[in-house]
Amino acid sequence: MNASQLIYLLFIVELILSGFWYTSSAVTEMFLWVMVVLGCRAVLINNAVQFYALSKWMLIYLAWLLIVAFTSTIPQTSMMTMATLANLPVVYLVASNTPSFAEIWKYLRVVLFVMGVGLAIWAIWQVFNHVGAGHAVGPLVDRNLFAALINVLWFPATFLFLSNQSKSHRYLPFLLGAGLFVISTALFATASRGGIATWLLLLPVLLWAAYRNTQSRRLVVIIPLIAISAYFFSELILHSSIANRSFNLAEDPSSNLRLLLWQSSIKMTLAHPLVGTGWGTFASYYPAYRSPLENGSAGFYAHNDFLQFAAEGGIPALLLLLGLLLGLLFQLKRSLQRVDNLAGLESTTLLLGVLALFIHAGVNFIFYVAFMNIFAGLYLARAAQLSDTKHSIEFFAIFSNLIDSFNRISLPAKHIILTSVFLLMVLALAPNIAAELINKQSNISTANLMSSKVNAYKIAKLINKINPQELIAQEIILRTAELALADNAFISTCSVAFRRTLLKDTLERFESLRIQNANDPNIGVREVKILIANQLILDGVSDSNVRLGNGAYAKAHQLLSDNLKANPYHASSFILLASLQAKEGHRTEAINTLKRVHDKVFGSYNQHLIAIETLRQLALPKIIDQLDALEKQVRLVDSDFDEDRKLTLSASFNKNIDRDLARIARRIQP
Repeated sequence: MNASQLIYLLFIVELILSGFWYTSSAVTEMFLWVMVVLGCRAVLINNAVQFYALSKWMLIYLAWLLIVAFTSTIPQTSMMTMATLANLPVVYLVASNTPSFAEIWKYLRVVLFVMGVGLAIWAIWQVFNHVGAGHAVGPLVDRNLFAALINVLWFPATFLFLSNQSKSHRYLPFLLGAGLFVISTALFATASRGGIATWLLLLPVLLWAAYRNTQSRRLVVIIPLIAISAYFFSELILHSSIANRSFNLAEDPSSNLRLLLWQSSIKMTLAHPLVGTGWGTFASYYPAYRSPLENGSAGFYAHNDFLQFAAEGGIPALLLLLGLLLGLLFQLKRSLQRVDNLAGLESTTLLLGVLALFIHAGVNFIFYVAFMNIFAGLYLARAAQLSDTKHSIEFFAIFSNLIDSFNRISLPAKHIILTSVFLLMVLALAPNIAAELINKQSNISTANLMSSKVNAYKIAKLINKINPQELIAQEIILRTAELALADNAFISTCSVAFRRTLLKDTLERFESLRIQNANDPNIGVREVKILIANQLILDGVSDSNVRLGNGAYAKAHQLLSDNLKANPYHASSFILLASLQAKEGHRTEAINTLKRVHDKVFGSYNQHLIAIETLRQLALPKIIDQLDALEKQVRLVDSDFDEDRKLTLSASFNKNIDRDLARIARRIQP
């Protein structure tokens, strides 16, 4: 391996690791742009584009990702999610057009094997020491997602074990077998029904392919023995077994929940059949289509990527994903016909790893995390090089004059041109990267508003000028303004003109942010709180740009109505609506509103908040401080709350809250 290949290898490893940042990572997007530059460089140097069976389909898929992102009602969310999804086609197209990828892969597959062993040891340690939820998740937060990751690493790992049995390396087979045992143990320790069922479904195909290869035929029986040993180790030593999970799907809450999610996803698709709602927007649109019976999910994912693609990208996106699956199956068929040689066997193991992702995507969210797409792109590209027939694109001759001109440029000039293009791409992403960095500093404070020093607020304002749609920067500006407007000690020292200007700017930003996020009810709630708290000054403002029609309360009613259209079960909107009704002198109506929706909102968390507000209204004009304390406890379990400050719940948490609420109710209504 030469220096350039080593750099390329390190870059691919960094790309994979950046993908573990899940979605909305500007760093992964930056690496993706680097991949595009590297791909263009390879094409220009080779004067041709290498096309394999899936290449044209990947280009169409990439084009549709762009179309959906640009037509989305939540543009930045869609663009960042598109960057996650685009890793699959971009990595495939670039890697398959990189001549040195074959040499790089020899080392990369070893790195991936070591990564698999490392992640597996991490997960086994979690289970053995009862860390977190007590089952294997590694660096992730979901056992099913981790099982999918282990699957995608397990199948290529078997190729290393089967193909490195030389007597000249007497300890290597033992080490590879031990590594495969560790990876297998981690898979079983997840107790993921979807992940293990997918593995079992594809295992016979792997064993048949290994048996067809004369070099690995005698080792076929060892792989099941390793897997069986890993299963019993997980069950007897780690006490984590899939046998403890329910397989009565008809009575399984998780299965019923998925069925309801899928029904709602189909309704979303039928309502937006052409270009969908936009990538990454499922959580924003789902509440309007949510079944009243589905009260067990956060509503972020459909737990079926095929249906979520249809909802977010329209029916064409579903057809494209199914087309990729069909192309994968055809490629697997070709590889199975060539498993008598090692190239065909390796191609088969790689394709089985990708097929595992597609199968598991039918019951979970898989392709909405960047590293899954990166693995799929790398595996498919290498499998194509190993077992597919390549062709040069025919219309490439159109660009021959451009290529000739480029080839006449000196090497240093080429490097300058490509570096300049890359830097322009990085600069385009710089605002988002900067926003992500300052968002992690946790230095949002009222003092930043007036300070002349460089701080998060000042940087966010600068970023907002460069890119007005940058969501993180807008959020930092709004959070700072909210703190200032709620700080009576601070705001009393400011002039009326300053307060009006701050209010005007804050409300305009809320309007803009809400529109960019498809009338997100959480944003609407924050705006309503600002309106209610500053009703007097707003209704007294003469500036036509600030006047709110019939007043702040009228605007607040309009916002809450929009909120409940977007999410008919939004507890915070109902609470604010009741509070608004009470402020307008309709206390009985406010209490009836809360009682009517108590059983309508989802989860004990929201029901407790509704109950607390109901008691607060019933107790007026008396103020019960204990209700404020209870509300604080309940809000600590909010999934959107700061992870570091989440309340560690006891088994009797909900019962204790119910007990305390009952005591207060008896005091209010003896």
